[in-house]
Amino acid sequence: MREGEGPNVRSSVGTSDSSADDALPQEALRPIVATEIAPRFWPVLIICVTACAALGIAQFVGDQSTCLGVFPEKIRDPDWILGYRAWWVAWTVVGFLVLPLIVMMFWPGRHLRDCNLSWRGFREHFWIYVGLYAAVFPVIFLVSWSPEFYSFYPMYPQAGRSWTDLLSWEGLYAGQFIALEFFFRGFLVGGLGRYIGILSVPVSVMPYMMLHFSKPWPEAYAAIAAGLVLGWLAWKTKSIWGGVCIHCAVAVSMDLMALSHKGQLPWLHR
Repeated sequence: MREGEGPNVRSSVGTSDSSADDALPQEALRPIVATEIAPRFWPVLIICVTACAALGIAQFVGDQSTCLGVFPEKIRDPDWILGYRAWWVAWTVVGFLVLPLIVMMFWPGRHLRDCNLSWRGFREHFWIYVGLYAAVFPVIFLVSWSPEFYSFYPMYPQAGRSWTDLLSWEGLYAGQFIALEFFFRGFLVGGLGRYIGILSVPVSVMPYMMLHFSKPWPEAYAAIAAGLVLGWLAWKTKSIWGGVCIHCAVAVSMDLMALSHKGQLPWLHR
């Protein structure tokens, strides 16, 4: 290369690069979410984020360690276990019922009827839930003879001490099931169903099964089938009340069978 060519070469190269840059098409900024799916994306996001917050409240605020951290003196109370169970149910209601209710009530254009609260649907299909209970009762009876089962239930260990203990616990348990069904089969199945249709049922089953991780493993896996069936029924009947009834009936049956196997039924203490 001869002297004097360098600057001209660099200049021509620079001109060429500049021309290439000028020739590149300038793409317009695109929205984060495509315009055609935005009407569905943002509502689904709000419901999912609310669901995550609700699960966190039930799991962490409703935990036994949190209860004893707030009321450390209760550990010396022989009846503190029922108090903890009341704490657990209360925060389950806050997370699974109160929070989603607030979201649906104050969200413009959203109505509570999206949450499958129809009494008519329950009345017209009540026989289906009776049949479901009749189908699962033999399974409950057989499983109830397992030591793993009757050592876990009732979840309030002193439920068989008296009628007061038993009825207090079952009343709290029923309140928890109302919140549970509203959250999974109402808020998730009904709320998401407006945007993703029947796919909301399997979506709701995943966190529902995970909620059973602390229970015996057969019950945790049975929650998959139960979640699919109850979710589909809530979707078809637009009602969560059948699920509430069957949940309560199954829970009471399980507790009474467990107490019977342990000889702790209240009427045996006379």
